[in-house]
Amino acid sequence: MRTRVLVVMGLICLLASLAGAQQVNVDWKRGNDFSKYKTYAWGVGARPIPDSLWNQRIIDMVDAQLAGKGLQKVSLEQMPDLIVVYSAGLQQNVSYYGYRTGWWMGSETIQEVVENEGTLVVDLLDPGQRMTVWRGTATDTLSDKSDKNISKAQKMVAKMFQKYPPR
Repeated sequence: MRTRVLVVMGLICLLASLAGAQQVNVDWKRGNDFSKYKTYAWGVGARPIPDSLWNQRIIDMVDAQLAGKGLQKVSLEQMPDLIVVYSAGLQQNVSYYGYRTGWWMGSETIQEVVENEGTLVVDLLDPGQRMTVWRGTATDTLSDKSDKNISKAQKMVAKMFQKYPPR
């Protein structure tokens, strides 16, 4: 009887972890010559995170990825090849899980699970074309622990920029 409850709880945990798996997508302007981009600057706009710690973390993570791709950070006054902006959002997802605690006439328990899901969108804009030429979007379930969230964000941004420049 106890084994059955443990198996059911294990399946619930497995399904919950799969539902909360990290999702990363990228899109870009097809036919665009990405080899011409050598410099970038951060633009103003979009919806950055109001928390200054997290705002700087995201900027630093994106800066590291762009530097790793050979792009140089410059000021807006230096007329960069790309302008970078990001948006971030938070959504609460509520799920209900039910399970029976007894074999025959046991009671059924319903548990509410609230998960915070964070979404990060990074846009690379070409000021000459006046349009977005590349967009990375990442979504993941957030933890209550800051260190875990930092690690998740680093993985999301790294995954996002694995696909830059597009091939």
